[in-house]
Amino acid sequence: MHFSSNHGAVRNGVIATTQPLVRAGPDHRLGRLPGTVFATQTEVPEGYRLAQTLVTEDGVALQVLEDQRISVQLHKDSWGNGLDEDSFDEPNDLMQHPLLEAQVRLLSASGEVLAQEELGYPLAMVQKAPLKGLPEAVYFLTIDETATMGTYSGPATQLLLPAKQLLAPLNYKAADGQLKPLILANTGKAAWKIATPAKDDVDELLQVSSFMQGDGEDDFVTRYQTFRFADGQWQVASHQKAGYWDMESDFPSRAAFP
Repeated sequence: MHFSSNHGAVRNGVIATTQPLVRAGPDHRLGRLPGTVFATQTEVPEGYRLAQTLVTEDGVALQVLEDQRISVQLHKDSWGNGLDEDSFDEPNDLMQHPLLEAQVRLLSASGEVLAQEELGYPLAMVQKAPLKGLPEAVYFLTIDETATMGTYSGPATQLLLPAKQLLAPLNYKAADGQLKPLILANTGKAAWKIATPAKDDVDELLQVSSFMQGDGEDDFVTRYQTFRFADGQWQVASHQKAGYWDMESDFPSRAAFP
């Protein structure tokens, strides 16, 4: 993701955080906070470690659980690069005991697990979405789907609204009227950023992606999508044209998007 603002440093599609426990909102700089006992007292499933806890504005907590063999440093080093047996000191152990999928869960202030989901990949991260103009706080859940080879995989970001939808990702309305999960891709041939329109106070999400369409080696098409929140629903405007884009290129100008 390309993102220019004062919200924080961005690495591989998510704002980097070194705090294992952060509160969304004005007190986000406080690290570990009194009163958030659920962060340490709720049982962690066998084989997992508590990788991240983020306290939302509603007083519940989003937690990410990762395989206990993935240290904080290994998570950082592997993000956006892919995990394989060479990443570990005892690679033979992975053959007998494959890495556990990361999990995300939502906890009440008393420690009750309100919702819990397996994420399909070993690495994940949550953060408060720095989106201006929305009626309620939204959170990014980013799952690192990066393969060790290839350029079509990478971190994928969902939007969560825990206060209303627990861990169900937010949808957008497609051109055909169907609702589809809003997932933002950050790969070798896709990127996204947050943009603030000049005449509107509501931030937009811009997604660019390039893919082959045809049998020739040079038959690439680039799609430009703009996700907007309007009338209580995320909506999309999209167009595409022949041409190639990848992560070595500058992010397209705002004028390239509908």
